[in-house]
Amino acid sequence: MAKNNTPFNVVIAFLIAFALFGLYWLQRLGLDAGPAYLWLLMIGAIFLVVAVVAKMSGADFWFEVPIDKNNERSVLMFFFGVFCLLFLSFISKITGANIYQPAAMAPLASFGIGFGNQTFAALSAATSPFWIFFIIVISAAVIEELVLGFGFVKMGSLLGSGTRNMLKLDFGNSGGEHSGNSIWDFSFAMIFSMLLFAILHFFNNTYLDPTTGKMVWSLFVWAAGFRLVLNIFIYKFGNFGLSWSIGVHATNNALYLGGATVLAALTTFPGGILIDMFLVLLIFFLILSIKRAAKEGMDVSKDFWTFD
Repeated sequence: MAKNNTPFNVVIAFLIAFALFGLYWLQRLGLDAGPAYLWLLMIGAIFLVVAVVAKMSGADFWFEVPIDKNNERSVLMFFFGVFCLLFLSFISKITGANIYQPAAMAPLASFGIGFGNQTFAALSAATSPFWIFFIIVISAAVIEELVLGFGFVKMGSLLGSGTRNMLKLDFGNSGGEHSGNSIWDFSFAMIFSMLLFAILHFFNNTYLDPTTGKMVWSLFVWAAGFRLVLNIFIYKFGNFGLSWSIGVHATNNALYLGGATVLAALTTFPGGILIDMFLVLLIFFLILSIKRAAKEGMDVSKDFWTFD
């Protein structure tokens, strides 16, 4: 596991910039989703700061930074995330097994009440297809992954360590990230992230059936399971990182919006064209650096920067 370089890549920097600009636009529109996402981002940032300060102060708990350490790996993982979600959707459709539901990862900040396009009724009335796409597919996906896949996970791990200490439990530290204590902290982090994700969806009525006025609890199970799978792939099974999960999440939100809205957004001038150019730039960069990207893909499990 790489420990000598602070992780950074320009892809994450671009995506965070896009997310913040989308947040600003939500505030300008005066929609309730603006303050909701602002508070969500602030909570996630506070959780991260508390966890980092605790770790630097000597607290012993599982801590990894899921950010790819170079551009090649980040671009590769981003497109791999897009591919994974599209492949899952394709398999779900051709088999009829219903193993994938876009609503399971619906955006946390509701723009209305109910399922499907009704969720975005207020946003649709206030802005254009491009801004619907920009806010839902890019801003929402990036903010939620930073918070749910990073901030909540780190705070959950810290709370897991605190629980161990209060209960006088010690599962051992031998084995590094595979030690008993690390496994306990990681498990606590997963539970914490899943619970908060479900609670956030409960408060904004994402899974409220408008025909009956009742919650569809099965969708909460889908959502919690999807969050758990994402977190495990981010940190453990492959160490794919946030670039991968943002690709997955953004593609999910695009499928949730529907092809017509996405196509209309990407053919809009100038916003859609600029997004197209950014995606083409990423593809062009990946082609030019394919040998390095392939090597980075083989080394992805060694990606994360950690505190010891």
